[in-house]
Parts: sequence; structure tokens; C-alpha cells
Amino acid sequence: MQSIINKRKKNFIIINKFVIFLFFLLIIFIIYSFININKIVSFSKIYIENYSFKYGFTLQSIEVSNLNYLDKNEILYFFKLYKNKSIFLIPIKNISQDIKRKKWIKDIHINSDYKNTLQINIQEETPLGIYDNGNQKFLFSSNITVLEIIKNEKKYLELITFYGENSINNSKKLISNFDDELYNMIDSAIYIEKRRWNIFLKNEILLKFPEKKIQEAIKNYKKIYANFSNKDLKEIKSIDLRISNQAIIEYKVKND
Repeated sequence: MQSIINKRKKNFIIINKFVIFLFFLLIIFIIYSFININKIVSFSKIYIENYSFKYGFTLQSIEVSNLNYLDKNEILYFFKLYKNKSIFLIPIKNISQDIKRKKWIKDIHINSDYKNTLQINIQEETPLGIYDNGNQKFLFSSNITVLEIIKNEKKYLELITFYGENSINNSKKLISNFDDELYNMIDSAIYIEKRRWNIFLKNEILLKFPEKKIQEAIKNYKKIYANFSNKDLKEIKSIDLRISNQAIIEYKVKND
């Protein structure tokens, strides 16, 4: 009986040694394969690079289209390491992902002519408005994404400036009520008590909108606008449109 146990122990030890041997053999094989693969990849890249340089398949031109807000150089920056290099070795997918991380980029498509040119088509985020928190002004998009801190406000004079807590989140809903004519009249909008809006027009008139039925309030203002001369409008300080089918007009105080 003891001899059988000893024999089993011996077989177990032999099997373990064999397994350990196979394990180390596998590790050696993996390392050897990895080294050879790297050598093959490195050799292939050198061959492709030399072939491309010899026959003119190198990146010489980058065409960027549909930029309205971003500087072209901000896009070209991502390709500076690949200029005059093989057009076949440019990691287009990786570069696209890197560029897409920029807040201004909504979508991007990069196409190669497999000769010497890349065509880059950019879809930028659409600026929706400016948010002023009292200390800084932020440009935000139609996706309610903050795009940048505004340093040059003159670039965005056509946009409405929003004030008040939670005004950004409700800005898109408000703007959807405006046609182009009214939108172009508006300078800024203040979200009052997280429920309604005060609208400041470029002609310095304050419109007090109701919490609901904004379209009705807009129609009431347009009736007033159509029936008042520019001289009359200049004398108006505010128009309260919060009561349905009514407009309470407050005139500016004239200095004697």
C-alpha cells in the first residue's frame, strides 16, 4: 500500500514539473513571437515609408472645410507629426477621436486620396447663447454644452445673453418661441424665480413674459410694435404681458 502511495506522489511531482516546463516554454514562445512581430511591424513600416517617399505617397496637403468658429490651425495641429510622412501610415481613426474631444466638434470625417491629400470635414457645435453669471460670460451650444469662456464678445453680438439661475437649461425652450424677426430684436433674457422670463430688447424696452402662453404674449407685443411709431417706442420703458390679452405699458420718466 505504501509503495502505491509513493508511486502516486512521484507521478504527481513528475506531472507538476512537466506542467511548469510547459508554462515556461509557453512564456518563451510568447516573448519570442512578440519580438518577431515587432520586428516584422517595424520592418513593414520602414518599407512602406521608403516606398511612399520614393513614389510621392506622402502627406503634403490638408483641406479643412465647414469651419465657422474654430481656427484652422487648431485642426492642423493634430497632423503636424505626419506631414511629409507616408499617407498610408497616418492613424486617421485615432486622430479623429482626438479631434472629437474638442468641445466645439460635433462630428468629423477624414478622407484620404491615398496619394498626398487629406480632406477633413468638420461639423461644429451651433452656438445658442451667452450665459452671464456676473463674473464671466460663457458661450453655450444648442446641446447646452459650454463651449468656451468669452473673451471677445463682439464675435457673438447676434446671440442672446442669458441671466439667472437655470436659465441655460431653459434657453432652448424660450428661443423656440421666437421667429427670426423677434429674435433679432432681443438683447438679453433674465430667468425670473426659475419660472418666467423678462426680455430686454435692443430698443431698450423690457418685455415681461408670463410663465405660460408665451406665444400669446409675443402676438400682443407685435400688435403694439406694428401700431407704434419708432418715436413712440423710444418713450416706452416696459410692457407687461403677463396678463392674458392685455399689455400694461410703462413709459419713461421725462426730465423737466
